[in-house]
Amino acid sequence: MSRFHKVLISALLLGVLAVIAGKIILLLVIISAFVLLTGFGVAFPQMRFFGPFICRGDASRRCVALTFDDGPDARSTPTLLDVLREAKVQATFFCIGKKVVAERELTARISREGHLLGNHTFNHSYATNFFTVARLKDEMLQTQKVIQDTSGAVPKFFRPPVGLSNPRIFRAATALGLTVVGWSVRSLDTRITDPERIVQRILRRLEPGGIILLHDGNIPAAQLVATVKLLLAKLQERDYAVVRLDELLK
Repeated sequence: MSRFHKVLISALLLGVLAVIAGKIILLLVIISAFVLLTGFGVAFPQMRFFGPFICRGDASRRCVALTFDDGPDARSTPTLLDVLREAKVQATFFCIGKKVVAERELTARISREGHLLGNHTFNHSYATNFFTVARLKDEMLQTQKVIQDTSGAVPKFFRPPVGLSNPRIFRAATALGLTVVGWSVRSLDTRITDPERIVQRILRRLEPGGIILLHDGNIPAAQLVATVKLLLAKLQERDYAVVRLDELLK
């Protein structure tokens, strides 16, 4: 039973008691608290409110995983791959299915160079959190198929768009054998454009076992390269190893 279901049952029981006692204000407080908690659960994967959201790895090892969302992007991903190859670093790419269709060779290159491919839905709709289980499974299955057809790799990890979640996300992912992954460090690189500020934000939240969220989709190549180069240098200074997500979660 998820935390959401426990909170829901508690709220229903307390609500019934409030109605029986005629405590309308108390009932409104219970409803408001439930809505507020649910809203936080939707927005913050670290709460693991709706299911087993994986947001960090083994904290006993001084390792972190770099994850990149919203690609592949022909404008930035190839240069990023060059940087990672030069640094001998393997990362994880949560790919949008329709972008894989448009960039088949680039997707194949990501896998060929030793990086991990993850599922980030087919359309990356901002309405994903309102989809039915059937539609969520369709989004995930389309992406699984195109990634496998393009690269030969079968994704094992799923990250919902914007990290939003609900019980249906976990039902759909579980049915397809996918593990739902969030992050422990959000770089905000889609809002912050200065690489130094992005890296400073990451370093302030850095801990062993961390899963770092970055983007290769819709990020200017110059910004992305500068950010990753600086981040890798700072991680090396702090004696952190960078590993693939599957390695971090062993």
